[in-house]
Amino acid sequence: MIRRPPRSTLSSSSAASDVYKRQGTYPPGSMWSMIPLPPDWLGPRCLAGPNDTDSTPYGCQDWEKNLVDGECEPCPETPGSDCSRCDNHAAPAFVPPCDGCQGSDHHHAIRDIVKVPSTLAPGKYVLGWRWDCEATAQVWSNCADVTLVL
Repeated sequence: MIRRPPRSTLSSSSAASDVYKRQGTYPPGSMWSMIPLPPDWLGPRCLAGPNDTDSTPYGCQDWEKNLVDGECEPCPETPGSDCSRCDNHAAPAFVPPCDGCQGSDHHHAIRDIVKVPSTLAPGKYVLGWRWDCEATAQVWSNCADVTLVL
């Protein structure tokens, strides 16, 4: 489900096809879900970290502080740097699933639905998720305590 926060008092939502990956996942046999919204500009091409210098390997250049395209090159990978040199373009990476369903403008949200198997015994569980960003060197994770009762 793609849910767009309202720009007025109305809200809208539309379904998008899920994209699942089983090949190349870890642990073997696991399945990953990809966000069905194609990004476009992710932000500035490269922002230097606070301790980067002119000698930092693959350091950010002054012209990269804006929404600009360029060749795919390695990122500095230094603490505090923010770099997305390879998947940061004006055009979406794939065809959007609906009108207005593209981009990185923070007017979109993804809602996942967790289905609990009916055979799962009552008890205490932990629900965990991990989000590996496709175009930046970021990993987000969280977990929640879940108690199943009859």
